[in-house]
Amino acid sequence: MENKGLQLLSPSDFATGDVFSEGVYARTVTMPKGQLIIGKKHKTRHLNIISQGKAWVWLNGVKQYIEAPCIMESLENTRKVLIIEEDMVWTTVHPTEHTDKDIIEKEIIEDCSFEDMIQEIQNYEEKILIQIGGN
Repeated sequence: MENKGLQLLSPSDFATGDVFSEGVYARTVTMPKGQLIIGKKHKTRHLNIISQGKAWVWLNGVKQYIEAPCIMESLENTRKVLIIEEDMVWTTVHPTEHTDKDIIEKEIIEDCSFEDMIQEIQNYEEKILIQIGGN
């Protein structure tokens, strides 16, 4: 996965901004161009707001191109894999009554090691490698 200088990262490798309101938690992450991102699997349905940038995204293995401005829903048990083509600002909005981020993480994120994430996406890894290679 060294084509085009991409780095393999998780959204947790980037600084985030957090906002709480009644019944919801919003988490914003800025991801720079040239990154290959493997997201954590979320247990709950939630909204995604892309306010800046462009990327290829695989949602459970299905590829689509997204470009800001964009709002989309992720269903439960969805994992996102992204190739960032233009610096991106991505906000997820999750239903929760909590304000403690550790509790929220346990509530909305499926417990999974990074190695397990890699194993899970291997069924569509070839598609990602083709995209990285520009074919």
